[in-house]
Amino acid sequence: MENERSNPYTQFNVGILENWKANGVKYIKLVELETDLPVKFFELIPDSEIPDAEETIYPIESDDITELLEPLAKVKFLVHDIYLDEEF
Repeated sequence: MENERSNPYTQFNVGILENWKANGVKYIKLVELETDLPVKFFELIPDSEIPDAEETIYPIESDDITELLEPLAKVKFLVHDIYLDEEF
């Protein structure tokens, strides 16, 4: 039986970044997800609205975005599947 509560997130990777660039994404919003786990999770949202409190927007060509591809022990950068299925 397939797990109906499967994880809707994919770890951010070079393929996602290149796809977003190819599809005209201009900036990415970074939002911390709240969990009880010892790892911090951040969701990356392409071409999102203006940031709310404690959210940050980076231009897609920024070195800050490239640094998100580097593995960190207690931090994960995730992309929700809905942002992988859409054309931008």
